[in-house]
Amino acid sequence: MCYCLQQRPLCRLYVRSFVCVLITLLTPFAWADEPLSLEEALALASRQSPQLAAQRHAIDAARHAVVPARELPDPKLFFGVDNLPVTTSDAFSLTQDFMTMRKIGIVQDFTRGQKRELKGQLAERIAERESAMLIDSLAGLRRDVAAAWVQRYFAERMGRLIAEQVQEASLQRDAMRAGMRSNRTQPADLLAVEITLQSLSDKHAQYDKESARAKAMLARWLGAAADRPLAEFAPDNLPLEESSLTGHIEQHPHVQFLERQIAIAQTEASIAQAATKPDWSLELAYQQRGPTFSNMVSVQVSIDLPIFQSRRKYPDIAAKAAQGEQARNLKDDAVRSHLAEAHAALTDWQAARDRTKQYDEALLPLARESVKTALAAYRGGRGGLTAVLEARRTELDLKVQRLQLAAEQATAYAQLLYFVHAEAVK
Repeated sequence: MCYCLQQRPLCRLYVRSFVCVLITLLTPFAWADEPLSLEEALALASRQSPQLAAQRHAIDAARHAVVPARELPDPKLFFGVDNLPVTTSDAFSLTQDFMTMRKIGIVQDFTRGQKRELKGQLAERIAERESAMLIDSLAGLRRDVAAAWVQRYFAERMGRLIAEQVQEASLQRDAMRAGMRSNRTQPADLLAVEITLQSLSDKHAQYDKESARAKAMLARWLGAAADRPLAEFAPDNLPLEESSLTGHIEQHPHVQFLERQIAIAQTEASIAQAATKPDWSLELAYQQRGPTFSNMVSVQVSIDLPIFQSRRKYPDIAAKAAQGEQARNLKDDAVRSHLAEAHAALTDWQAARDRTKQYDEALLPLARESVKTALAAYRGGRGGLTAVLEARRTELDLKVQRLQLAAEQATAYAQLLYFVHAEAVK
């Protein structure tokens, strides 16, 4: 160790600080190539989403409105002049006429306790609705992120398989060109291979576009993490059991949001009904007259007169009741819609799983055996290279079809994530 580090603690402090800064700067690069799993992508999106942050602020705003909703309205201060003369020699005098009074006072409106309690309950229901909306937004976010992640994952893997097909087709084209020189290949066969190559190149470009588009969508939620390579993924296990699907739907955040909307409509209907009962107000005023006259104090009570209720109150009550029925119908429709979507996704997942199993257990092993047979025949002089390449291309085609089925299964898995309860990050 150098003399500076042995004798001077300040030097050691500088070295440690430099090492910490260096580690901080290099850490992002160390994680840049770390594979991004679906679970990590969902967690990152949940933490970084501005939409969820905005909804949390909406919850805070709704909660802060609960206490004021139960309070009386602010009192009103008033001041002015009563009975000011405007003619004769006393015109505009504040002290000559005994009826002239300068006054100042306060008015307090007293809303019925039942109405204030109902308004407080309404504010609480709104806060509960905003909380349910946060969970619903999180569920939708998880579904969208999963769909984009799955799309990119399988687009990249499909591109790799297409690249293998391009390589096989290129080998077949080279073999046919050699056969053309020995008159063993027809020009039409070579032309068909050339067309296949161009078609495969177009497919490869299509999957590159899908991968880039999915990455751009992921960048919206994940930022720089969207550039990381994706981890391996196999949606072999369902995120929920079919037997508990109905229970999941009943407790789904969107259904709970609509349930809160029903409670809000019911409370608003109760407020409209309570509005038929009058409120009252109290007014207290101090009145000052001229120096030769007595000052005065006035007290006044005002009561609302809820007349003409058939035109002013009852239509509002009917409107709120209709809104409550609307909310109930929307909830029932949402439950049916979610059940249908979930069952459809389950059907897609199960069908893709069963067909994938058939490919793994029967079709792909047969294709590999066909390649081995053609290759053995070619090596033994009993077959040509074209048969080997054709068998190999058939195997690759089956791999592409199998990957497409896996993509369908994963897409159904991403859709089912919307029906899994997600815990909101507070």
